[in-house]
Formats: sequence, C-alpha cells, structure tokens
Amino acid sequence: MVLLMGDQVIRIVLGRFAGQHITKRYLSLINIVDPHFFNLEKEKALEEKEERKFSKLEDHSYGSSNPDFKRPQYSLAIAHTLAVASKLVYEDVTVVKYELALAGYDVEHSFKAMGYKNVCAYVVEKDNDVILVFRGYTNPLNIQNYVTNIDAGLTKVESAKGDYMGRVHKGFWDAMGTTIEPPDKALETSTSSGSIIKIDLSHASLLKSVSTAVIGILRVMKALTFNVFTNVIDPIDSSWAGHNALIVRHQSMYSQAEKFILDIFSKKDIVSDRTKEKRLLITGHSLGGALATVFLAKMIQKDSPLLRNFAGLYTYGQPNIGDRHFSRSFNIIPRIPPWYSPPPGTLVFLDSTYKISIYPPNQITQEPVRVRKISFLHLSGLLNKNIICRLKTETPLRVVFRILLPFILNDHFPSDYCRALLSGNVEWIIVGEKEGGYVNEEEEQQFSDEDLQQKHLQKHGPSKLATTMK
Repeated sequence: MVLLMGDQVIRIVLGRFAGQHITKRYLSLINIVDPHFFNLEKEKALEEKEERKFSKLEDHSYGSSNPDFKRPQYSLAIAHTLAVASKLVYEDVTVVKYELALAGYDVEHSFKAMGYKNVCAYVVEKDNDVILVFRGYTNPLNIQNYVTNIDAGLTKVESAKGDYMGRVHKGFWDAMGTTIEPPDKALETSTSSGSIIKIDLSHASLLKSVSTAVIGILRVMKALTFNVFTNVIDPIDSSWAGHNALIVRHQSMYSQAEKFILDIFSKKDIVSDRTKEKRLLITGHSLGGALATVFLAKMIQKDSPLLRNFAGLYTYGQPNIGDRHFSRSFNIIPRIPPWYSPPPGTLVFLDSTYKISIYPPNQITQEPVRVRKISFLHLSGLLNKNIICRLKTETPLRVVFRILLPFILNDHFPSDYCRALLSGNVEWIIVGEKEGGYVNEEEEQQFSDEDLQQKHLQKHGPSKLATTMK
C-alpha cells in the first residue's frame, strides 16, 4: 500500500518546485520536466510545410530504382501530434481533458478514459481523426507493470482465418485482454466478485448471538483481506475507469476500446454524412507503444471492422514484442530479451542532432530494420555537445534529471520525442537494395524532381537512390 502511494508523493514533492497544472493537479514524474503539450501554431506550420513538400511527390516509389517499392506514407505532422498525445496520457484524466479541449479535440462528445487492470488508455476525436492512446509507466512503483514485463514468454497468435501470425510477448498480449466478451460477463462477475456478503445473525441464545457474530466478522475480514491482496498484487488506476472496479477488472481493454470507437464511427456528422472519411490512429510511448501494437494485432486476429478505418500506428520508444513472423505479419524501438525481433513497420530513428532517419522494412523480405545497439562508450547525456547547447532552453528540473539519470533513461522521456519531431530534419533511407544516399535541402531547391533523380542516377547508380523530406 505504501508503494501504491509513491507516485502521488513524488508528484507533490516535485510539484513544490515546478508548480501545479492550471487544473490544480500535480503533473506526473514523466512530464514535470516539460509541462508543455500541444502547440497549435507550430503544429499548423509543420502541417503546411509537409503539404508543400509532398505536393510534388505524387509517386510514392520516387527515390527508388525498384518500381515495386512503395514508400510508407509516414507523416511527420501526425507523428508529432501523436507523440504529444502519448505524452499527455501520463497525466490525470482532468489534465488530459483540459489539454485536449484546449487543442480543439471534441472532448464533450468523443472522449473516453478506459482502464483494465494496470492498462490505461483514452479515445478522442478531432477533425474526423479518432486517436487511441495507450499509457506507459505512469507509476514506477506499480508492481503489476513489472509483472507484465517479466512474463516474457512467447505465445502463438493466429488470425481470424487461422493464418499463423507468429509468436508475441505473453505479458503484453494478456495485458490487453480478450477480444470477445460474453454478453452476460458483467452479470457473472457482479455475483462472483465477493462484494456481496450474506450474514445471518441469530439471537436465540447468548451462544448463538456470539457465534453468528464471530462468523460474520470472519467473513468480513476474509473479504477485506482478499480485496486488499488483489489490489496490492494487481493495482489499478480507478480514476481511468470512473471508479468502476467491475469494468477495470473484468471487461478487457480491447473490448472497451473497440466498442467505443465503433460507436464514434457509427455517428453521422451533423452537417453532412462524413462517417466514411473518419480514420483511426493508434499510438503510445514505451509500454504504451507495445500495447498499441498488440491492439492492432488483436484487430487483425479478430478481423475487426475497425480495420476499414485504420490509418496508422505510431509508437515511441517501444520495446520489441514478437518474433520474426510476428514482425512480418502486418505492415516502430528499444530492446528487451534478444530472442525478440523488431516491431513491425518502419523504423524512425532520432539522433542527438534531431536528424530523423526513416528506414522502411526490407523490400524483399519485409523484415523491419533493427535499431543499432547502444554504445556505452558513445558521448551521451551531458557529454554530448548537442545536449549541452539545448540545456538553456530546458527547465531546471530537466537539467537536474540529465545530471542524475543515465542517458539511456533521459533519452526515453516523451518530451524529447516531441521536440525532435517538431524541429528535426528528415531523410529517407531505402532498405532492401542498398542503404540509400540522400540529398540536402539546398540541392533539392536547385533541381526539379526529374533533374534530381537523374543527378542521383549519374552520381550513385540506381541502387543508392533516396529522397529527403525536411
């Protein structure tokens, strides 16, 4: 019980130095170092810049000598927006709703906070984009988070049609819950949860009065012990489920999210019928990224109607969660045990200069690219000149964290992902032929698309073509 209080104590102590959010809530340890969330002005500028950039690139195979190559439709603007949404999910629901409303999201009609055991997420809509955001480690003292990670065995997964999808991290897979809930599940759990205690007291004699009272006390103590034990070994964040323990304990995260999102898709626009234009984006940071990937895999496993509206999965600092078959089962990266393969999809690598390198999967094998290994001899943290130059723009607490924490933890803060995506330079690297070269913005401004392609053909040959998005 002391451990479960740890997160709130840390928030209050650090909040004395950083202050409270405008909602009078203390921010989480994750975001107290950078309390800023959506920046509509800069996000709009990023969207306009990306639109101008890609208005010339109608052919997604541009930049490759392989005519079958289709460049993943990665959007830097969407990546940044979802990074901020993944950063926000670590806060209390009151803070989440306030910041989303401030950023123009339809909180009143489309927001829903969901909880299932130690898993939390929210759904919200803006401009016909429905986003599902999973939370990572909001409370480092939550024992169940570590139990989820330690359960690192691989479990076999099959699609709705019986196709083999590979093997996936059992802890992450089970944390999402089942894809199908029986209609009478709530009724079954309400009568078996132990919340109803029947005590018959008899006053026929002194002995009966005492004995029945003792039996009643023992039943109450047994129920209390059982419920306390359950909440200690499997702690939940009831604030994300409206204090409805029945839902948190027994209605899986997948079922809650799918049902609510389908309800949003079924609603008609007040002005016109724009239901078909709505799209689903799934995201999460760290453990939240792993859960986001598992949610998509369960959508495929069930052949969910949500797949018709699915438009993208963006994760940040996500651990590896499956084997090679799972990585190729659908077309994203720190490390856990070595027998895991990289998550499926396109690797977006951010370095200390905020250069963003995008590696699509191998065009021949469809295997995702592995992130490079950590070099502990590499200049990192406060030894890195790029980090040093940015210290003056960071909060005092962020500087303290950079001094006290090792660089592998400092690099994992969601605020750094947001800053890098908002101000970074992007290059595409084509994998499967050979790693591509790239051009800088000055070269790109001097030549048309056709001239630029011909210039690269002459300089590098057809196997080293790539483009730069900036």
